[in-house]
Amino acid sequence: MHTEIRIYTLVDKENIIGIFYSNCPRYFDKNDLQYLIEFLDNYADNNFKVLIHNNEVIGCGGHYVKHTEKVFGIAWVMFRRFSIGQVNFLKITTQFFNHILTNIENEKLDFDIVINTTQLLEKTFNKFYFWTERIIENGFGENLDHYVMRRKLTNKKTNA
Repeated sequence: MHTEIRIYTLVDKENIIGIFYSNCPRYFDKNDLQYLIEFLDNYADNNFKVLIHNNEVIGCGGHYVKHTEKVFGIAWVMFRRFSIGQVNFLKITTQFFNHILTNIENEKLDFDIVINTTQLLEKTFNKFYFWTERIIENGFGENLDHYVMRRKLTNKKTNA
């Protein structure tokens, strides 16, 4: 079992779109594809990573900085559904998310971290010390409430 994290490149785009579709409609509304493509084409930089497991791209995600708001944002963290067994999935995805948090810490800015997610992942992000700040009912589509979650940068990472 070989796992690698590396910077996203344009050759990963179709794999990322496939990962997105593997999560529709459970975690993403298919109408959000246009926002993902816009992000990949215009905003994905060295802070956006892909997760490779056994030579296959199975995940992606990264962070960005909003200096005017003094926050870090988490961008498009997702994994191919049913790509590996549940035990391996939890271990590998936790390592990947901790990698993102380490990259944020390395920015050396004392900003909070904000993530926009759904009710389906609230408990997962609670394990990483995020708390729910605001809920917008159906904000990401039908039955996908928009949860704005936040945590202080100084919180410790977890082995969720």
